[in-house]
Amino acid sequence: MKDFAGKNMLRRLDVGGKLVYSAFLLFAAGGLLTAALLHGDGMGSSATSAATYWTGDESGMVYPKSYRQILELTHFHLFTEPVTFLVVAHLYNLGSGPIRRRATITALTILAMGIQIALPWLVVYVNVAFSVLFIPAHAMLLAGLLWMSFAALWEMWRP
Repeated sequence: MKDFAGKNMLRRLDVGGKLVYSAFLLFAAGGLLTAALLHGDGMGSSATSAATYWTGDESGMVYPKSYRQILELTHFHLFTEPVTFLVVAHLYNLGSGPIRRRATITALTILAMGIQIALPWLVVYVNVAFSVLFIPAHAMLLAGLLWMSFAALWEMWRP
């Protein structure tokens, strides 16, 4: 922990520490991009296609998601997303950028994560109109985590 005391914390890490954190951030970025592709492939790129993905369609070609399916998805997301967020946000906030910017990006990313975890429940059990939030929430979460990841990488490795 002595490596994180004082200013320029990420830049002062030894090469081994930088490699470990960089590998995590790069693999996490890859995971985020594949998640975006999975979401796009499953839900499409509109509120209507997202709503259909969760609630089914009249033709019976797309079945509505069951309570159990949504519960399993929520369970998985509530374990994986906070852990990834914790590490990425921790490294980002150890950087030297303006504290207000770091706090804003961190808070918006937390908000986006909460919204995107709640959306399947809201669409299926409250009102299908909530489906308009899928693309903005996913985009905000992706942008926040990628920004934090690459800002931390830049901070670690810049000359």
